[in-house]
Amino acid sequence: MKFYIRTLGCKMNALDSARVAAALQAAGHELVGEAEAECVFVNTCTVTAEADRKSRKEVNAAGRMVEQVAVMGCGPRVDTGRWRQHSPETMVFTDETVLYERFGVQLDELPFPLGSRTRLPVAIQTGCDNLCSFCITRVARGPHANVPAEQVIRQVREAEEAGIREIVLTGINLAAWGAEDSNRAEQARLHLLIERILSETEMPRIRLSSLGPQYLHEGFFDLFSDPRLCAYLHLSLQSGSDSVLERMVRGHGTEEVRRIAEQARRVRPDVALAADVIAGFPEESDTEHRETLAFIKQIGFAKLHVFPYSVREGTPAAEMAQVKGDIRRERAAEIRELGRQLRRDFIASQMGQHFDVLVERGKSGLTDNYIRLRVPDEAGSEGTIREMTLTEETLAERL
Repeated sequence: MKFYIRTLGCKMNALDSARVAAALQAAGHELVGEAEAECVFVNTCTVTAEADRKSRKEVNAAGRMVEQVAVMGCGPRVDTGRWRQHSPETMVFTDETVLYERFGVQLDELPFPLGSRTRLPVAIQTGCDNLCSFCITRVARGPHANVPAEQVIRQVREAEEAGIREIVLTGINLAAWGAEDSNRAEQARLHLLIERILSETEMPRIRLSSLGPQYLHEGFFDLFSDPRLCAYLHLSLQSGSDSVLERMVRGHGTEEVRRIAEQARRVRPDVALAADVIAGFPEESDTEHRETLAFIKQIGFAKLHVFPYSVREGTPAAEMAQVKGDIRRERAAEIRELGRQLRRDFIASQMGQHFDVLVERGKSGLTDNYIRLRVPDEAGSEGTIREMTLTEETLAERL
């Protein structure tokens, strides 16, 4: 069978798609471009109603291109019946084991999911026990569970042997690693896992995906000065208003984020702080919106991912008084514009600095603090780490 995978959503979904692709290829199936595919797999996201809508749109689009479509991911796990009703002609899989059995994959011989010669996501945790009022992920991904440290170390070593130069530690609630209950932030031990990776492997670059602010303890910042850790912290902020964070049931306030910014910049002055922000959360007032704008500016985030709130049925937030859609969009646009200005300010502050850049396909690469640079032809092949200077000529981002 010739197949192609469409992936929506988070880095964990991307890793799941890479695993499925590797497993199907090991079973004799061929990964091809979508135009050549006999079967298209759609790895869905259902974190918001908008994500659910996009997933259904992708399934419909795939169905117009190929004879067979297979649906997998968080969508069917949350509402299998609705997906079967929506797509009666598709194959709907609620877990990878059933998918593997359907396509002849040997479960005891799953291959290493190598999708790139530069960086590789490594899952260290899955699921979540938290009760954020807007989120359905704990239903889609199940309870919080830690990947054992020994298994993580083994995967990192396999990545080294495959020539990977950067790993991205990934999870649904990544920073909660080590806790028995992800609601108990004081139990988190992410720093202990990072310490083992640093001491037991030679991986030159270790990047972290999205982090819950309440889980980063002093021990983490004791390690953060190590140059092998990328100077980039992406925080799952969601709002800069403490009253909104309380309605979100986020488990942290703005003070934890201020502490992280201060500690991170103390040990890594070139660190880039990024954040996810939801605009127009239920009952959000103009005052709370302005608090978020002021907080973002005060912290000086280098990068923002901004989303207007999208109602997700089955969550407490869906039952709250909703902010009008046009106001949500206006607030999201205002936060994005602030984010663009802060991005310009951050890059300007880094001009003239020297960075190690990991060369990717297309002759560009990322600094450890997430600035994309153009790489000259003589810099080396994909996977090479090259020292470069950030200048107007080398900057590959549009500001």
